[in-house]
Amino acid sequence: MQLYSGQRGLSLVELMIGILLSSLLLLGVLQVFQSNSSTSRTQTAFSRVQDSGRFAIDLLSREIRAADYWGCVPDENSIVNHLASPSGFYASIGGDGVRGVDNAGATEEVGGTSVSLGSDVLTLGGTIDACSGAGRLVDSNPGTPSSPVVTANCPIETGDIVLIANCRAGDVVTITGISGSLGEGNRTITQGAALQEAYGAEAKILKPYQRTYFIAQSTAGDNSLFVNDETGTTEELVPGIEDMQITYGRDTTGDGVVDIWQAAESDLLSMSQVTAVKLQLLVASEPGSGTSSQTVALLDGTETTYTDTRLRKLYVATVKVRNRGAM
Repeated sequence: MQLYSGQRGLSLVELMIGILLSSLLLLGVLQVFQSNSSTSRTQTAFSRVQDSGRFAIDLLSREIRAADYWGCVPDENSIVNHLASPSGFYASIGGDGVRGVDNAGATEEVGGTSVSLGSDVLTLGGTIDACSGAGRLVDSNPGTPSSPVVTANCPIETGDIVLIANCRAGDVVTITGISGSLGEGNRTITQGAALQEAYGAEAKILKPYQRTYFIAQSTAGDNSLFVNDETGTTEELVPGIEDMQITYGRDTTGDGVVDIWQAAESDLLSMSQVTAVKLQLLVASEPGSGTSSQTVALLDGTETTYTDTRLRKLYVATVKVRNRGAM
């Protein structure tokens, strides 16, 4: 029998030591991979929270600044509402531009959608340019003061509810007819009411709106910021907005300085004194952000500790209602 004394190999002990060293090396690689994955998930979650929070704060801030704009009419009493049977928002055109609901109850709904329990509701009203910047009012035809005339490119339509106003008076009417085609010469409005003024180039034609912002559960099962407008249409705006808390600053003395910060009231007289709004939006990421525990404190001092692996951030903004009080 021939012996192969030149052959070499690993003993069992050497093989076990090699496997142990390889396992330790692999464990280190896995730990680095897990740490990098957790950091990546956290960064991605934080980026999404930032995007949602900034967008929602910017959107609501712009809406609050523009609220309660009714042209340059002196006051609400200068506006005559010619609508046949105005109801809801259309019955209060010229006022009530800032309203809200504090700590929504279990039965609170907006447009048939249930509001998240304990969150606040913000309702803003005002007017926008009915011509969308593409046209304007011009001097009326002689002898027809109740038939305002707009330029050719003003995209108003029959059935639109508009506020026609200058710095002396305003009239809310429903457009019943428009002579001429869009883009083909000046267009005369028919509206069937005796207007207070012969509105001309110094006046504006405005379209009233009302938008209600609230928190509700989305189809994905998470809370989102929703909006419901004067037509009854409800849309999801920003996902991941878990809670909204609002405080209203009232100028009770008329000196342009906020005297009281308070929650929303049903008393419209008190809400008519609101000149600033403080927003708190709690934004949450999707689950699995790598955050095992996080404590979030609201401005009222209440703290909540979350352990559902979502990353949360509180966004706060104080916004002036530009159409109320001193600038």
